[in-house]
Parts: sequence; structure tokens; C-alpha cells
Amino acid sequence: MLNEWAGDLWRRFHRARASEDWPPEWFIPAVGGTGVLLVALLIFGLVMPLLRWIAHFAWDAVRDGSSWLHDWNLTRVVLDPVRDYLSTHSAGLPVNASTLWWTWCAAGVGLFTFAFLWRAVAARLGWILYGAATVAMVWAATTGPARTTTAGIAALWWIVLSLFALRRPWTQQRVTVHLPELPLLARIVQHRE
Repeated sequence: MLNEWAGDLWRRFHRARASEDWPPEWFIPAVGGTGVLLVALLIFGLVMPLLRWIAHFAWDAVRDGSSWLHDWNLTRVVLDPVRDYLSTHSAGLPVNASTLWWTWCAAGVGLFTFAFLWRAVAARLGWILYGAATVAMVWAATTGPARTTTAGIAALWWIVLSLFALRRPWTQQRVTVHLPELPLLARIVQHRE
């Protein structure tokens, strides 16, 4: 039964295509409306939930990663001496130690981002100075026999992050040298002799 019905529809469709009235007036708007409806269903049924899931996943990853990184003692080896150094040396400044700390953190993130994503020369130079200043602050704020160890760990962190911040470009740069025309060069050489 279904096979006969499908065959009948196919024969009608084939006859209608052979006539002058093809396509019917309603066909183009119907196909266009169906296409718009399918695209809307695709966007709101698949793409939007996927984007929502990616956003939740990214937010959870950043939140959990930052709390994990904050609780990780190896990062505290570097971050605590820097915070102590900034709080000790903030006397007489018009900002408090907390503002200095967050400014230092924002400067590090900004320099790393600009050096990593856009390969800005100033950001790369700033990243080098930022790492040297961080190691110096860790060295100055740590006392006792752990001084060299903490400074070494700070330098190690900075070197690992510098592998990404100071990487080479993906493409090789081309240098094009335009040579003068040979007859002109020959006249210049003859003129000098």
C-alpha cells in the first residue's frame, strides 16, 4: 500500500515537472520557509545548547582550575613572597598593598596574553622584565636557606611560561631584496673606474 502511494506521488511529480506550470507558485515560498524553519531548529535545537554547554564547561574549568592552582603549594612558593614583598614595600604609596598585588597580577596576565596571542614586541620585552622582577621579589622576600630554592622555582615557572609567551611565529618571514638592473649596475661600476 505504501509502495503504491509513493509510486503514485512520484508519477504525479514527474508529470508536473514536464508541464509548463513547474514549479508551482507556492513551491518556492514553501521551500524557503521550510529551509528557514530547519535552520532555526538547528540553531536553537543544537547550536545554542552546545554553546551553553561549552560556556558552562569553560566557566567550571576556569573556576576549578583557579581554585586548584591557588591551593597548590608550588604556586604559593612564588606568589606568597611576591605578595609579602609588595605589602612590605607599599608604605608611602598612594595605593594599598592589595591594589599593588592585583595590579601586578593583571600586568602579568596582560603581558602574557599580548606576547602569546599577538606576539607584540613590547609585551615580550615586558614579559622578560616581569619575570626578572618576580624572581628578584621572591629572592628579596624569602629569608634563610630556602631563598635560592624559591628563586629557582620562580625562575622555573617563568621559563616554562616563557616557552609559550616568547615562541617563534608559525610562519617564516620572507625578506624580498630587489636588485638593481644589471646594465645600470654596470654603468655605475664603469663610472667609478
